[in-house]
Amino acid sequence: MQVLLVMNSFADRQQSEAVRRCLNKLVLFFYLALCLSLPLAQPCLSAGREVSLPELQFQPIRPPRAVTIREAVDVALRNYPTINNKYYKLRASLSNVKLAKTQYLPNLNFDVQISGVTPNRIASVVMNNVSGFDTVPVDSGPSVSSTSYKPVVNNLQGGNLNWLLIDGGLRKANDNFAYADARSARADLNLTRLDVAFDAADAFLTAAAAKQVIKSTRAALEHMEAASLRARTLVAEGLRPGVDAADFDFEVARTRINLIKAEKEARLALVGLAEKMGTAANDLDVISDPLVRRPVAAYERETAPFDLNAHPIALFKTAEIKRWRAKQVLLDKAYRPHLWLNASVWGRGSGDRTNPIKPVAAGVLPQVFNYMVGVSYSFPVMEYFPLKAQKEMARNNELAARAEYELAMQVLEKKDARARILLAQARKVADETPILVETAKVREIKVMKRYSAGLTNMVSLAQAEKALAEAEVEDALAQTEVWRAMLALAYVQGDLAPFMQVVDLAQASLGGEVAKPFSLPGKFEDNGAN
Repeated sequence: MQVLLVMNSFADRQQSEAVRRCLNKLVLFFYLALCLSLPLAQPCLSAGREVSLPELQFQPIRPPRAVTIREAVDVALRNYPTINNKYYKLRASLSNVKLAKTQYLPNLNFDVQISGVTPNRIASVVMNNVSGFDTVPVDSGPSVSSTSYKPVVNNLQGGNLNWLLIDGGLRKANDNFAYADARSARADLNLTRLDVAFDAADAFLTAAAAKQVIKSTRAALEHMEAASLRARTLVAEGLRPGVDAADFDFEVARTRINLIKAEKEARLALVGLAEKMGTAANDLDVISDPLVRRPVAAYERETAPFDLNAHPIALFKTAEIKRWRAKQVLLDKAYRPHLWLNASVWGRGSGDRTNPIKPVAAGVLPQVFNYMVGVSYSFPVMEYFPLKAQKEMARNNELAARAEYELAMQVLEKKDARARILLAQARKVADETPILVETAKVREIKVMKRYSAGLTNMVSLAQAEKALAEAEVEDALAQTEVWRAMLALAYVQGDLAPFMQVVDLAQASLGGEVAKPFSLPGKFEDNGAN
């Protein structure tokens, strides 16, 4: 009996040593597999490069009471909510790129189960179905001769490793699609910045022109009041009929109404500018100089034709085309065979004493250990039909994106031609309006002298005053229209920096300081990403 016990103890020690060696080998295998998976995930880092985004906290800033056009554009780029929306969408797409890179890592799971199970088992078969019949746990062991509802402690511990070795290029295609989506979001952000900057600059020019209309209308009112005073004086001296004074009172009142309307338009223009700057609740004013003066002649040279394909909207539409093309490649790679490496190690224990191996810790700890290493091959045969439909959808979306690109280029070409025509004609008009103002002033002075001498009537004098007022308003708007045409041409070029440089040089010609070179803050480039 003692010899038998010694032999059993020796056998148990041999079994424990074998289990320990098996566990050591499996732990070493899992460690090596995890270490090898990390270098294999590295090639996805070079599949395409994306510039990291700074951690920005968008907190609106309050503009000063009176702003220049550069300050208006800077505040708009800092405050406008649409830019923030596109920025965070870009960050989300870059996070999706990081998510795509994790596909190269293996799946490694560990499970521990401890349960109390009744030992009632019979010989039976569970048929496979779509749902997997997960409501019935997997049971094992010999059939029982009688039922018992006293639970027996069971335990199960295990680790499972699944690693996709060969995927037919699926993960690489998914990486490229994620990069294409990020480049599309990046191009959309750059286009939004350009649109916001242009809208703010255009609203500023509208407000500056409205202020010039007020200035010209106020000068016309002063001329009309002076003429009315002269008419009253002549009427009081009996040199003109009394109706002239009444007629001039009518013209003065109408000019005042025009001034009120001009002030209304100016205030509405300032409200529109505040909205384009992202500060609609703030009252502000604009510094019109030098945008109400003619640009320096040396900087009015003709702009050479430029490549419209470099415009942000063209880049955005091109990125959309490439995105849908990458989607088609991804769907093509989805219909490929997959080769998996599968490995598992597990231990099981039970408190059921019908087992030949005695329980350990009443079934709380495992009694036996096992491991499994193998490969599995899978091919999604019936996925051909849904993948074909999805590829057709992606192909049609690519064709639609190409049509949108062609439409965008047509619109850009039209805007380019229109901006060049507007600039050429605005310069011609701006050359003539100073002559118009000068001749209107001479005419007004001569008609006033003739009216004082009784050689003409009130109607001629009123017409001369109106002509002078209209000429001054037209001259003020003509100079602003030259700047507006230059701004439109800069937008078609896809960069407002040349326009801002001309503004800075014009400011310097008036004795102001030259600002730093303008660029759209936070503009992101692709940097040659695939």
